[in-house]
Amino acid sequence: MKREIRRISIFDEFQCAGQRCSINCCQGWKIPINHDVYMKYLHEKGLFGTKLRIFLKRGEQTASFRSPFGRCPFWGNDRLCSIQKKHGENYMPAVCVQFPRQLYNLSFFCEETLYLACPEAAKLFLACADSDKPFEYHIIEGVPEYEVNTTNDDKNFLDYLVKSRAELTAMLRDGMNFDSMAILDYGREAQSACLNMATADYGRDKQSACFNMAVSDNVRGGQAACRAGGGLPSPRDYSSEECYTIGIEEINKLFFEGFYHPNLSVISNFLHKLCKKYIREVGILGRLNPGAADKKLRALQNGLYQKLPGLDKMLNRYFEYYLLTNFLDIYEDYSFTRCLRYGIVKTKMVMLFLALYVENKDSIEREEIAKIIAVYERRAPQMKDALKKL
Repeated sequence: MKREIRRISIFDEFQCAGQRCSINCCQGWKIPINHDVYMKYLHEKGLFGTKLRIFLKRGEQTASFRSPFGRCPFWGNDRLCSIQKKHGENYMPAVCVQFPRQLYNLSFFCEETLYLACPEAAKLFLACADSDKPFEYHIIEGVPEYEVNTTNDDKNFLDYLVKSRAELTAMLRDGMNFDSMAILDYGREAQSACLNMATADYGRDKQSACFNMAVSDNVRGGQAACRAGGGLPSPRDYSSEECYTIGIEEINKLFFEGFYHPNLSVISNFLHKLCKKYIREVGILGRLNPGAADKKLRALQNGLYQKLPGLDKMLNRYFEYYLLTNFLDIYEDYSFTRCLRYGIVKTKMVMLFLALYVENKDSIEREEIAKIIAVYERRAPQMKDALKKL
């Protein structure tokens, strides 16, 4: 069935760097294998088929490749995929063909974006951000070859999220900082409004009935309007001079209880070195003398601003891109606060890694920033569980 496909503006510009890639996607990942490809591997003949089956591992829900030394066993010494070389893309696991493309089928429409864990995708993001071009969704029609990613069928709520996302990104472009408390104030009240509506409609036949409403352009007044039955709030109703801050205690919790792992060098030796630098210069100090550690963090941040004058704009664009690629996750779990807070913290933490890298350098180039973003993006989701403890 044909659907509207909304494709992020940098999507079609992506080209894999192949063996020239500085942060290869064949290393540091568990490679899941979709069923159709798994069956091909089971029936492949000859020595190559034997090798495929040796490295296959079947779990309860998915199959994957065993990853000796933290790398795909079919990543050759020439830094190319031996499966692709022998049989072409149709013989590769779907995730390998798609990466870094994120394909999100919401039933009513699809969205296609790029995951910044690829340095080439990160370069495209930075080029767009530096030239102040907007990230836009270009609309085409087509038949998606990927399955629906959601169990929700409430189109009115989905339309509300799309509208709210557009308002948030417009506010960022108009000068609001990515860490403004206004963003979290909106998230808390939107989530509270959802809870109030769900409670009021408890017992109705249709589970999602609480969201089947027309979202009025005239809804104003935040939570009060929602409790009065006026609908869900608009992000434009919120403003604040305060910023969301995290100190050394919170950063250490995110770092040690989420981001860092002793075997991180398997994923990226480059990222592992930055983590070790944090532990030596900030992390341990934070446990012994939090005041001195906070001072060190401020010095790192000030040094980054001197060497990267456009830092504030880049961070705002980074958070904007996060919203464009992750805000609709709320459609599945209704967790406004978790989604928005994670995006803000994720943006603050990438600034920390940039600051660690540039501390003893005179300047930083776009390619270096892209490399840091790419390796950071691969590990950042691990902070979500630690974020719950803050």
